[in-house]
Amino acid sequence: MKELTAFIIVVAVTALIYIGVEPYAHSVMNPHVEPAQFNFVKADDEMKDESIKNFWSEVNAIDLSKGDAARGAEIIQMAGCTGCHGIKKAGIDNPMDPKTSVSGLSVAPADLSNIAYLYDEKFLAGLIKDPAKAMKLTHKFNDENPFEMPAFFGAGGDLNEEIADIVAYLKSIAPKTMSDDAVFKEACVRCHDMKYAKMYPAGNKKEISKYLGTTPPDLSMYIRSRSTQYLNDFINDPQKMLAGTAMPRVGLKQSTQKQVLSFMSATGDSKKEERESLGYYLMGYFLILAIFATLWKRKIWEKLH
Repeated sequence: MKELTAFIIVVAVTALIYIGVEPYAHSVMNPHVEPAQFNFVKADDEMKDESIKNFWSEVNAIDLSKGDAARGAEIIQMAGCTGCHGIKKAGIDNPMDPKTSVSGLSVAPADLSNIAYLYDEKFLAGLIKDPAKAMKLTHKFNDENPFEMPAFFGAGGDLNEEIADIVAYLKSIAPKTMSDDAVFKEACVRCHDMKYAKMYPAGNKKEISKYLGTTPPDLSMYIRSRSTQYLNDFINDPQKMLAGTAMPRVGLKQSTQKQVLSFMSATGDSKKEERESLGYYLMGYFLILAIFATLWKRKIWEKLH
C-alpha cells in the first residue's frame, strides 16, 4: 500500500509539473511571436510607433529602379562613406585598422563589397537613410546617445536619388554567391565570437561590450541551446523576442539568413545527423532486448510452475 501511495504521489507531482509548470516556463523562455517577416516595411507598419511608419513611408518613396551605379560610386565617396567603410571590390581599403576603428567607433565598420548580397534593396536603402531606425535601435540610440553611423545627409543633391544611386552601385559590385561561413562572418562576427570556427570580432571585445551595454555571446552552441526556429525569429527581429535588447535587427534576406543558420548548425551541431540516426539503433536495441528478456522470463517461470 505504501508503494502504491508513493507511486500515486510521484505521478501527481510529475503531471503537475508537466501540465502546469512546464508550459508556463516554455511560454516565458520562448514567447509566441509572429513568424519571421522578411518584408521589413510591412513588419514595421504594424508597429504603433508613427516615426518608424513615417520612416518606411519615406523609404518607399525612393525609386530604386532609377538608381545609377556610376553616380553611386561617386556619391559614396563624396558623402563620406569611405571615411569609415572600406570597399575592397573597388580597391578601397578600410581607412582604419580594426583596433583603431573599434577604439574610435566601438564596432568595426563593415566592408561594403558584399553588403548588397546580404540585404534586399529596400532594407539597404533604409539602412543608408537612417540605420538606427532600420535596425530598430531607437530605444538605445537617440539625440543624447547618437548611433555611430549617422543618418544619411547626402552629397548636395536629392537625397532619395542619391540613396537609389548608392544602392544601385552596391548591387553592381555584390557577388552572385557567397559561402555560408562568409555570410556568417559578414553578418555576425563584427560583434560575436564563433570559437568552434575560430572566428572572433576584430579589435577589442571590451569596447564592443561597453558600446552595446552587454557582452555579445559566443554563438558556437547557440543552435543547440536556442533551436533553429528561435534563432530564425530572433535574428529576423530581436526586439519582438527580447524587447530592449541591444542587438540590432540584422536585416538579412531570407536566403542569407538561411545560410547563417546553416553555418551555425554545421559548426555548433555537426553531430546532429549522427545523433538522430543513433536513436533508431537504440530503439532497435531495446526492442531486441525486450524480446530476449520476455523469452528468458517465460523460460524461468515455466520451471517454477
